[in-house]
Amino acid sequence: MTPLPDLVTRFSKFPDLHQSPEYERLMHQIGWLSVGKPGSLIYYRSLGPLTVAKLQRPRQIDPEFIHHFRRRYHPLTTYIESSLAQAYSHGFVAEPFAHSTTSLLDLTLTPAQLLSSFSQKTRYNITHSLKQNLLQITSTPLNKLTSSQLSDFFSLHAEWSTRRHVVGYPPSLLHAVFPSFSTHGTLHLAYLDHIPVGTLLILTSGQVATYYAAFATPLGYHHFAPTLLTWTALLSAQDSAHSIFDFGGIFDPRYPRMYKKWAGFTKFKAGFRPAVVSYPATRLLLFWK
Repeated sequence: MTPLPDLVTRFSKFPDLHQSPEYERLMHQIGWLSVGKPGSLIYYRSLGPLTVAKLQRPRQIDPEFIHHFRRRYHPLTTYIESSLAQAYSHGFVAEPFAHSTTSLLDLTLTPAQLLSSFSQKTRYNITHSLKQNLLQITSTPLNKLTSSQLSDFFSLHAEWSTRRHVVGYPPSLLHAVFPSFSTHGTLHLAYLDHIPVGTLLILTSGQVATYYAAFATPLGYHHFAPTLLTWTALLSAQDSAHSIFDFGGIFDPRYPRMYKKWAGFTKFKAGFRPAVVSYPATRLLLFWK
């Protein structure tokens, strides 16, 4: 298998999803503005008389530009979320916007090598589901989704949110994702007797495929739909020439209060034995002087 340092080094050289043109479109759709160079955009939004701003995983951090931005736009708060390549050390340590710890899989491995690297339980869930052949999985590029597939996705999200008593993703954000990433994403859906029981939304940027949103019903969990959906997404990402799979966030002990509800899917993702990577701490700059 690829040594961990090589995988992390490759990952750190790719533009982050939060700095992609598709993510910029998404942010504009939900009311944020952007300023700066491609790859190092600051997003900002006015909430009444107050302005908040965030610089997420930029290719480069330019302190002079940050200073100029704050003097011009007068944000009450500016959050700096560094990339792996360059850390920012000014300001106060704060809770993050973007996930602060993630985990990676090397998609340059063969499917057999990938499968053998998983935990015994995860391998069993995949092979058992495939052998039973009860779940029907569809994998559709976002620009080719039908209204029925979109309806299934949002129904699964609504059922999951109600059952878990969490909002998870604001509906406005999810509705904006599909047109913004129309050519840079795939929606995987799992059906049992034509009933939707699970879904996994994958977004892509460069050679990285990111696990963005996933929901399942109790029946879907019973039949290991989340595991089979993830395995399907890994193979699909390989077929599309992506070289890294980013699990998109796991529990971070640096922020236990913020991530206290992440234990379940962190354990689920750990079954794929990914390489865990932590970003530098989020920094908060107050006011504009």
